[in-house]
Order: sequence, then C-alpha cells, then structure tokens
Amino acid sequence: MSVGPAFAASDSVTASLASASLVSAGQTLQQSTIDALESQMMTSQTTNFVNTMNASDAQSQQMLTYGVLLSRNDSLKTLADETTKSNLSVATGGTKDTYARQGEINEWQAQNKLDTLFFLQTLFIFFTFMVVMLYFRKAGTLTTVPFYIFLGVALLILIGILWNRASYTMNYRDQRYWNRRFVGLSDSGGLAAKAQCPT
Repeated sequence: MSVGPAFAASDSVTASLASASLVSAGQTLQQSTIDALESQMMTSQTTNFVNTMNASDAQSQQMLTYGVLLSRNDSLKTLADETTKSNLSVATGGTKDTYARQGEINEWQAQNKLDTLFFLQTLFIFFTFMVVMLYFRKAGTLTTVPFYIFLGVALLILIGILWNRASYTMNYRDQRYWNRRFVGLSDSGGLAAKAQCPT
C-alpha cells in the first residue's frame, strides 16, 4: 500500500487556488483572495483530518473485533479438544465398566425377583395346605388340636423362610453380587481384634 501525503486534498486546493488567484508576475495577491484561500485551506484540512480519524477509528474497531473473535475461537477449540478427549476416554475405558456394572445390577435384581417368587410360591403352598386342612376339619376327619398343630408348623415354616431371606439380604448378602456373602471384620470371629489397626 503506497503512502501519500496525509492532506493531499488540501495541497491540491492550495495549488489550484494559488494558480487561479495569482496575477501576472510582480503583482501581489489581494487581501480578500488571501482570506478566501486561507478559509478554504482550513476547511479542507479539517475535513481531511476528520475523515482520516474516522478511518483510523474504524480500523481500530475492526482489529479489536478480530482479536476478540480470535480469542473466542481459541477458547472454543480448547473446549472442543477437551470434550473430544473426554468422550474418547469414556468410549475406550468407561463404557466397559458401565456395562459391567449394569450387568451386575441386572443380575442382582433378577436373583432378588427369583427369591421373591420362591417366597410367593411358598405362600401359595401354605394357603393351599390351609384350604385342604379346613376341608378335612369341616368334614370332621380332622379334629381341632391336630388342625392347629399343622397350622402352627406350616406358619412357622413360612415365617422362617421369610425371616431367613430378609435377614440374610439385609445383613450378610453382598450388595454388589447376589451370590456372595459380605465378609467384614465382624464375620471373622476371633480374628476381628487382630485385623484391626493397633492405632
């Protein structure tokens, strides 16, 4: 880009007015012509100065906007790189752990449902047994004492199954693997005191 005089327009106006206003050699300019020339020069210089300042301010604003956008682009690129790196780490290692844990949860729930189904089947057998006992009692084949003995034994078996399932699941069953027993310091008997830290 070529660099010319900052106030080229004022120089051209000065030259044109000077050539038009000069009289033949040896004569002087009249005062009114000089005043008009000075006024036009001042107006031209002011206009050129304002135009130059406006252009400079516009370029300054453009450079400022470019710097802000460049900084924003760098921030977005960094954020995209971090997101991609996080996604890759999840895709390579995290997914396997997630699938394995979900499999453990599904297995635990399935076994819990099977155990609940076993108790419900036992409850159904108990009620079926009670209906048969009531029929024999109503027919007079079974007296009251044996009826209550059979009822008590069947009820004790049913309560024992329910208590065993609930207490084992709440106190001893591993909450991660259904088929494992949770082993803690309290389960190790006489070794519990030795297993604790001396401090």
